[in-house]
Amino acid sequence: MWPFFELAGIYFPVYNIALVIGILLGAGELFLAARRKRVMLQFLADNFLWLLVVTLFFSRLAEVLLRNFSLLDFPFAWGNTAGLSFFGAALGLIGMLALLARRYNENFFTWLDLIMLAVAPVLFFHHIGTFFVGSEYGIPTALPWGVTFTNPDAVGYSTIPLHPVQLYAAVITLGLFAAASFIFKTTARAGKAGTFLLLTLSIMYFCLDFLRGDSAPTFGVLRASQYFTLVLALIAAGITLRMKIAAREERRGELHIKTPDL
Repeated sequence: MWPFFELAGIYFPVYNIALVIGILLGAGELFLAARRKRVMLQFLADNFLWLLVVTLFFSRLAEVLLRNFSLLDFPFAWGNTAGLSFFGAALGLIGMLALLARRYNENFFTWLDLIMLAVAPVLFFHHIGTFFVGSEYGIPTALPWGVTFTNPDAVGYSTIPLHPVQLYAAVITLGLFAAASFIFKTTARAGKAGTFLLLTLSIMYFCLDFLRGDSAPTFGVLRASQYFTLVLALIAAGITLRMKIAAREERRGELHIKTPDL
């Protein structure tokens, strides 16, 4: 593939460009989603620094653990991609968001919807970028759509056809984003779109990890990252259960109000 492209004698890293495009589109999606639900972004602006620092910290920490780096490499070993983990970022972001929402009496479910919808475009372009640099590559395959990474600058240099796991993830992420957007637009109750994305993305990464060929720590028959996805799936299931309990309590309250005293 092409980890870099040249323009006027200057080499530009394809992954970084893809990531910047994803971040810009994600920010645009955040603003559009907030406008659709008439949500003011002041809460996010006031707490942006806390959310950013905690998210980056947990994202980088998870990457260190998943890639089997030494803790001494924590600030430095960035490699050819951003050196950040979606799993760690999700754990840190959701945890911090829950704490801040509770402290400032904000609707956690509403903000989960907005942020997960904003994250999806970033993930899509992340996977496109990793495909071009040849990282997060798949296991060998005899299928006709197997790809080779023969560019000497590619992370996963290989003349053997491999599963294009990065493209699988990109296509599935795009489909899940479209489904979540539909849920967000057609459902009044907050949290459904966000938990749908969190749960389905966790399942996607868990399944695709069985096709990953790059090295990673394993525990038993699973890669370390798959345990992170299981934790995220459990969190999504817990949030869904909490939403159902809240909806049931709300219906009971409405029934109590409508029922006249005898």
